[in-house]
Amino acid sequence: MYNIKSWADSLDVSTRGKRRKAVSIVISMLEKIHGAEFDYMERVPMNLQAGDAYAAADYCVDILADSIVLLLDAY
Repeated sequence: MYNIKSWADSLDVSTRGKRRKAVSIVISMLEKIHGAEFDYMERVPMNLQAGDAYAAADYCVDILADSIVLLLDAY
């Protein structure tokens, strides 16, 4: 497995175009995470949807969606 921090630190963001591309990569990653968290929520049985784990996942999905929108608006 590779070191994500090293990879992120090595990104060249010296120009606006490169920063836009880097944000595009981050958005793609967040969309994948958002989808996985949403799929997790869909698999939670109805009788457990009032629990803390479901509420945390629901909050996470909302925050990830908001983050994606904000990053899309940045460029």
